[in-house]
Amino acid sequence: MKEPKTGNNKYLKEMNQATILDLIRTTAGISRKALADRTGLSATATGAIVKELLGAEFIREVGEGKSSGGRKPVMLELNPDSYYAFGFDIDMRFIYAVVLDITGKIHYEKKWEYKSSLTPEEAVDQISRIFDTLVSDLKIRKDRILGVGVSIPGMLDINTRRIYLAPNLGWSDVDIRENLIRELDVPVYLDNEAMCSAFCENWLGICKGVEDFICINIESGIGAGIFVRGKIYRGYTGSAGEVGHISVDENGPRCKCGNVGCLETMASISAMAQKYSELAGESCPAGSENTIDQNFEALLNKALEGDPACLKIFRTAAVSLGKAIGYLINAFNPQTIVLGKKFPQYAGLVLDDIAKSATRTALAHLAENCTIVPSRFGENSSALGAAIIPIRKLFGK
Repeated sequence: MKEPKTGNNKYLKEMNQATILDLIRTTAGISRKALADRTGLSATATGAIVKELLGAEFIREVGEGKSSGGRKPVMLELNPDSYYAFGFDIDMRFIYAVVLDITGKIHYEKKWEYKSSLTPEEAVDQISRIFDTLVSDLKIRKDRILGVGVSIPGMLDINTRRIYLAPNLGWSDVDIRENLIRELDVPVYLDNEAMCSAFCENWLGICKGVEDFICINIESGIGAGIFVRGKIYRGYTGSAGEVGHISVDENGPRCKCGNVGCLETMASISAMAQKYSELAGESCPAGSENTIDQNFEALLNKALEGDPACLKIFRTAAVSLGKAIGYLINAFNPQTIVLGKKFPQYAGLVLDDIAKSATRTALAHLAENCTIVPSRFGENSSALGAAIIPIRKLFGK
């Protein structure tokens, strides 16, 4: 008689457990019988998995459901405030930190601002300091931490998670994951910031249940997270989504990547803030010394007040963004395109301009079947998505 393949049995058990957990997550109150019916597992196997999940406090019982004859079924749901995940988004000018529980409830969020870009060593030190402070302040047991996700505005090696280029941070060929694992002593996951925002939209936002969508982040740079048939699309080396380097103007300014007229040089927050700085410098030279955030805030306030020159900066950027979106619609045929990070702050000024520009470059049938919408999230979306990475692992995603 052959020995049982314990490795396969362990994998099957974990897969069944993740499947049941995900059904409990996506169904508002579900019984053991309904879980068995939906998964095809026996009542005994389902009961054993549920018992284990209850014992570990991943789930809890929440009253009785309607009876179809006999005893009323006991309903199950995820147990809030039981297990946690941390998310950190590293940008040119800040680290955004969040803490979620397994239900997606936010227990903490804060933006930690810095005067200049952090070095890789400084980023590890800051994340370690914030992590230790939060674990202490929130009184979270280490064995209840599923992991830490870190969002990076750059390209990562799909296998090693090494950062091989993050131009806006000035990083290249950097590995911060191993240092973070050593400092934090919990699982650590790194991903591209736009990919993280796409996880956020898929798990918590507009694109729940949408299989084909693109999440475009407008910040210091511009990047995209792409979902195809319900799964994140990474491309051959893991760097799909670098839409900020689609050339939209052959006579445009030179980009950090070496090309000219990249979308990032035309429609990013940095690009628009720079144009405002040049505009403000003509009448107020001192204004040209402001930070990117200060210039963007001044630009936005004046545009909302109806200043024609400031409105023109936004609308010119919108035309470039719409042109690139049209190309993406042709290439990927998405159901939804979500525009996030800073974009929701000025969506009302430019959404129509973006849609018109996209329609000019996209095929009519594809454009008609794609909705372009602002995200419900703001600058916290990548940090939220980073925190969702270890949570997704729990549910077999």
